[in-house]
Amino acid sequence: MIIREPAHFVDVIKENTFSFSDIVASLMTVYPVQDIGAYDNILDLMALLDTSGIVHSTAITYKTTDPRGNEILASGLIMRPEGRESKGLLFFFPSAKIDKATAGTEMMLTFEGALSYFGYTVIVPDLVGYGVSSNTEYPFLFTDNTGQVAYDMHLACAEYFQSAGIPFPRQVTICGYSMGGMGVVALHRHIEQFDNTGIIIEKSYPGGGVYDLGMAMDILTGTRYCTFPFIPYMYVSMNHWYNLKIDYAQVFVDPLLSNMEDWLGRKYLAHELRQIILPDMTTYMHPDFFTAEKNESIRKVDSCLRFHSVIGSWAPKAPMTIIHTVNDDMAPYQIAEHMYNTFLRNGGNVSLVKGSTDHFSYGLEYYLSLITYMVLK
Repeated sequence: MIIREPAHFVDVIKENTFSFSDIVASLMTVYPVQDIGAYDNILDLMALLDTSGIVHSTAITYKTTDPRGNEILASGLIMRPEGRESKGLLFFFPSAKIDKATAGTEMMLTFEGALSYFGYTVIVPDLVGYGVSSNTEYPFLFTDNTGQVAYDMHLACAEYFQSAGIPFPRQVTICGYSMGGMGVVALHRHIEQFDNTGIIIEKSYPGGGVYDLGMAMDILTGTRYCTFPFIPYMYVSMNHWYNLKIDYAQVFVDPLLSNMEDWLGRKYLAHELRQIILPDMTTYMHPDFFTAEKNESIRKVDSCLRFHSVIGSWAPKAPMTIIHTVNDDMAPYQIAEHMYNTFLRNGGNVSLVKGSTDHFSYGLEYYLSLITYMVLK
């Protein structure tokens, strides 16, 4: 990889070392046992592996751009094995980080970095709207900006490693589930279309993502059911970044309408928010959302979200394995299947792995399978 003078890396803001018991305690804080059900499976797997290693976590800041093209300071976490040679480099997108307090650089630990305990160097971006940029509105599922911000984080890490005299490999594996699934494809696409530094994608594993917002809205307006209320966040984000000046009384109904500032304030954990905003979308979305005509405010957002898709004329050259459950009740499986077929038709190096459980249960299977594969590899 070609290394130039630092153009992205700004500073190290925090550093610390952690044992595996620390990440288990952190995991329990963010994902309570009653919420993740199969947590015992994770512990059973870990009991078979060597978890005695220490991990060094480094939080950095770097320069990137927001969706309007303005420069912004962002942050991210690097987790790497302490006192051991790294087995390789992973870029791992965070999933379900709605609350600002559990961003990687806030906690200095994140489950997405678990493979660092097994010898890998793991990059986990906060993304715009979290960490040092937490006062900025999160560009929720903004495909192009997510790819750019993640790419800039990767370049910043290369610059930081160079300044610290640590080897930084050209090869990278890209991973992420749920919100992170879309990020995987966005970064894969950005690297193959725009990188001139010599990054080599070994493989990417997008899991459980919403890869086309327009298609997602078309499907969900029919089912009227979504186990995680990501649509309200998307509306707030679109309204902010496109300066739409929408009337939220035409978008939401009570009790969400009267509690927007609190409920959508990015301070609740994912499982807490799911208890507040129920899966039945008719309990929080305006009735016009489910009609063909919609209304003025909903049409404004709908016209903008159609720009946000990672499915198009591009197709991955480096191998990509799309991982998705057919019974996904948040990120419709039809979108993942459509992406797979489109990439295949365009000559992409792509495969599809299907599951049969719900979105959250399959997320655990995604992580367990990935950990097992990377450790045995």
